[in-house]
Amino acid sequence: MSGHNRARPDGAGQAPPGGPGRTLIPPLPPLVAATSADLADVEALVEAAGLPLAGLGACVRDGTAVVCREWDGCLLGVAATERFSGVVLLRSVAVHAPARGHGLGAALVERALGDARAAGAREAWLLTETAEPFFAGLGWSRAERADAPASVASSVEFVSACPTTAVAMRRSL
Repeated sequence: MSGHNRARPDGAGQAPPGGPGRTLIPPLPPLVAATSADLADVEALVEAAGLPLAGLGACVRDGTAVVCREWDGCLLGVAATERFSGVVLLRSVAVHAPARGHGLGAALVERALGDARAAGAREAWLLTETAEPFFAGLGWSRAERADAPASVASSVEFVSACPTTAVAMRRSL
């Protein structure tokens, strides 16, 4: 995470009293809906994570992508959803490598799902090739790809962007 140990005016990230060599993890910067101004950075981060870009621009334009930027403006992470009637497809969850391990990925997922829940979604699906343990730790369960609702099964993620070997997972909201 760039600037992780830089002193900030609010004192976050400074060593705690009596604890030389120990640092506090600063509070996460705000998680906000992505805008079209974020698109190039979002695409670069998602592509660097080896995730598909197909359909991602629509998520950003539709306001269903959530981003977190470092205080200096560096994009730290993103999570996006494609929303269908009562169900959502979580996609494009990516965290900048130096920012991993501090709960940002989980926070982005929960914010994206919370926004979807507020919009009426009651179930979420995803496909993953490498992050099954991460998502299982957030309450997701492995599912049969064939059991996905038709709207999700016809998404670009299910049809062409992700390989058929990707693990399907679901979670109630």
